Amino acid sequence: MKIKSFTLLLLCIQFSAFACKKVETDETTNNRRGSTFYVDAKNGDDANNGKTPAKAWKSLQKVNGYQFMAGDSLLFKAGDSWAGQLVPKGSGDAKNPIVISVYSGTKKALLDGEGKVSEVLKLEDVDYWEVNHLEITNNATAIGSRLGVLVKDNGASRKHIHLKNLYIHDIMGDYSFEMKGKNTGGIGIIGTAESKFDDILIEDCEIANVVRLGIFTNLTDGKKAVKGNRPITNLVIRRNKIHHCAGDGVIVRYTYRALVEHNEVWETHNADEELVRYGVALWCRSTDETIFQYNEVYNTRGGKDGQAFDADEDAYRTVIQYNYSHDNEGGFVLITSTSEDAIIRHNVSVNDSIKGLHVFDFPVWANHTRGTAIAHNNTVVLNKAHEAVVIADEALTTSKFYNNIFYHEGQGELVVKSGGQTAVFNGNVYFGYEKFYVKDDKGIFTNPQLVNPLSYGKGFANAAGFKLKTTSPILNKALAKSEMEGNYWLPDLGTKDFFGTALNLSKFTPGAYQVK
Repeated sequence: MKIKSFTLLLLCIQFSAFACKKVETDETTNNRRGSTFYVDAKNGDDANNGKTPAKAWKSLQKVNGYQFMAGDSLLFKAGDSWAGQLVPKGSGDAKNPIVISVYSGTKKALLDGEGKVSEVLKLEDVDYWEVNHLEITNNATAIGSRLGVLVKDNGASRKHIHLKNLYIHDIMGDYSFEMKGKNTGGIGIIGTAESKFDDILIEDCEIANVVRLGIFTNLTDGKKAVKGNRPITNLVIRRNKIHHCAGDGVIVRYTYRALVEHNEVWETHNADEELVRYGVALWCRSTDETIFQYNEVYNTRGGKDGQAFDADEDAYRTVIQYNYSHDNEGGFVLITSTSEDAIIRHNVSVNDSIKGLHVFDFPVWANHTRGTAIAHNNTVVLNKAHEAVVIADEALTTSKFYNNIFYHEGQGELVVKSGGQTAVFNGNVYFGYEKFYVKDDKGIFTNPQLVNPLSYGKGFANAAGFKLKTTSPILNKALAKSEMEGNYWLPDLGTKDFFGTALNLSKFTPGAYQVK
């Protein structure tokens, strides 16, 4: 009996030790945080564990077959290149996002779809990913459904996707004006009718030579994403260079309080208009309270739209402020039909609209209505070449202009009436426009004495010519907010002017410049 008891006790101890060892192994796996995996296209081997540069993986196929966990890092050898598609699996968490970046240098790692894949980088049904320092291309000789980066959800809630310092270029998508074209290009965020996205950041990227769009958000079905219920929140598109897009630079859809700021956008809508039809550099549709600010937009091409900015159908309470817009062939701002309560303030627009023939355009596209907007304290300058350009085309009294400077070196036409009506003009400054054709009871018809209005260039630093001289006759003659009609839903007229000077409403001046 004693021998049997001892044997049984020994077996129990061994089993307990085995059980403890198994539990410890499982807990270690489940609680693993912060593993780093290396990928080396030249010297790596997929038989390696990937956990040191000397034991790096080699292929995208190996990466795609691994399930990443919170806190992991995936590092590609700087300067190396991979052909194909990257589709990483797994999600991070709020404290431990999964990070993609480079190692052994600062040069970006190149991912080349070679035109053979729909998306070069596909983040599908994952959360908490931060992607950095990649170069992405997906070129081909024939059009197709192609993207550089796709962030995709299939009916759940996605959170915290950050795309930073990416160079996305030469993406051959589809030129079409229809959705098959508007879902191709540089970066796309696409969900379903049930999807939600939160904390999406696109920052410090360059997107160039793409067909058709630079950046866009979209849903396969947006019927539920109505005003007051927009499912994409905390979207920030900041400090990007977006240029040479066949169609639009950025389209923001189905968002609440998206922020598009400090971007430089040029040479968009640059393909044959028979292919791409209409296009705008930066615009929103089916959104609430989108803010476009501190962007420089220039050389948007074409006369079919071709503006720098657009508050499009079902865009509610769009804010366009502190932007520098110049040489956009279609114009400065488009306010479309069912767009409501846009506010356009403290911007500088120079030589916009030589093909579109209107600086501000208010077309009817839906329900035979006109968009509503208040534009105040903007400085709009046109040279002699813009003889036929009008300030407001097709506008009705639903749109109102206060405290703007309209400066024309030639003889411009102010408005094109629609059914005998125009927008409301009150307290604006006019130079180069016949007083007889302008109905503005408190208008100021004089040379505002801009410092050097026809001397300007790229960069905000080269816009100093749109300040006012100290001898300007319009100083301190702006209308107060109480004199502005319409739904001015923002709490104030802004805290500063285009040049960063704090507003002093007791010494308020028309235009985008306030004397200190």
